[in-house]
Amino acid sequence: MVEAAKAPELLAPGELEKIAPPSTSAYFLDVDGTLLEIRQRPEDVLADAKLRALLGDIMGFCGGAVALVSGRAIADLDRIFDPLILPAAGLHGAEIRFPDGARTFADASAVDDARPKLRAFAQRHEGLRLEDKGATLALHFRQRPELAEEALAFMQALVDRPELSVQPGKMVAELKQTAHTKATGIASLMAGAPFLGRTPVFIGDDLTDEIGFGFVNEQGGVSIRIAAMEASTSAQFRLADPAQLRSQLTALRGQGA
Repeated sequence: MVEAAKAPELLAPGELEKIAPPSTSAYFLDVDGTLLEIRQRPEDVLADAKLRALLGDIMGFCGGAVALVSGRAIADLDRIFDPLILPAAGLHGAEIRFPDGARTFADASAVDDARPKLRAFAQRHEGLRLEDKGATLALHFRQRPELAEEALAFMQALVDRPELSVQPGKMVAELKQTAHTKATGIASLMAGAPFLGRTPVFIGDDLTDEIGFGFVNEQGGVSIRIAAMEASTSAQFRLADPAQLRSQLTALRGQGA
């Protein structure tokens, strides 16, 4: 259940370490728009060495309780953060990699009927881009924002059973399995060590993260949205951009040292 939206409180510099100390927290981190700036092309996103080192250090300070929670496939997350390998919930929770390396995998056949239809739609509209992630299909309209309404309507028309749904995002809409969300991904990881018993902290930037914020709030955790301006959200707190988040995470490293 997602809480009623409100304007979140802007975190002061260094405040994350006070409300979510590494000794008792489990950190669940979105990637695009959160840890890293959004790029025109998804394949251009790449973590720099400083960010990889920072995340590795924080993992050490909190007993390994750091995970990525993303709409991307886990294989793509590994490309971005290589050689760092983190626990992860990919494809909006449809696939999970647990800390011991165990995996759950997504069923790509769920969107098989829609795949050729969406591909043809994207080909008919210059500037649209279909990103086929296997178990989910993301239609990007960043280069043609005027087509957003038409693209969303077309995708919604492909939802022919309750098991499928359309997830809007920043200049993108994604056809996915309804049962999988970032909330279910976080819940799966929280069920076992090293996350079990820690206070969940979820940081994201988009509509796709709202259900995760609501879930974490229900667990008594901390939710933070990355947003340049005050926006209606279920998140309790806000940071302006990935650079501010990196500063907060750097302060965590200082506390753990």
